[in-house]
Amino acid sequence: MPRRLDRFEGARRSIARTSDSPDRTLAIGLAIGSLAPAGAVISLEGGLGAGKTFIAKGICAGLGVPDEVLSPTFVLAEEYAGEAPVYHFDLYRLESVDEVARVGLFDAIDGRNVVIVEWGDRLPVGSLEPDVRIVLEITGDWSRSITVEAPGAFLEALERGIA
Repeated sequence: MPRRLDRFEGARRSIARTSDSPDRTLAIGLAIGSLAPAGAVISLEGGLGAGKTFIAKGICAGLGVPDEVLSPTFVLAEEYAGEAPVYHFDLYRLESVDEVARVGLFDAIDGRNVVIVEWGDRLPVGSLEPDVRIVLEITGDWSRSITVEAPGAFLEALERGIA
């Protein structure tokens, strides 16, 4: 597994991978979390059941979170202790940017925490500038297409880690 990056560098681009099982989706999340530097903002996007919470579990594991990671759909936010503090938000039930602000999303983005946002694409354009954008698409019962958009150095390290 490549080592954690200190910062994001390089022009943004994207890579696509296919997952044929929950274990593979978890492994991709683990690789992403293992590389993400403190201060990272990660947006998880895709329809219901696409695997956003599942990949978030892998990301948290890669960040050293020992706790069980749950979907924050009803509590809206979860905080975990890892190599950096991890804040996991779910915007599915929120209707406005004001509601998002009230649950503390923008306060959590402070350069020290890793912030994972499920349904980040529900925010108006320009409200959230994620370092890493992950789009999950259901392609079969267990298969998913996973597209990761991020700065080039992050994606190069990720490609080495998830081949």
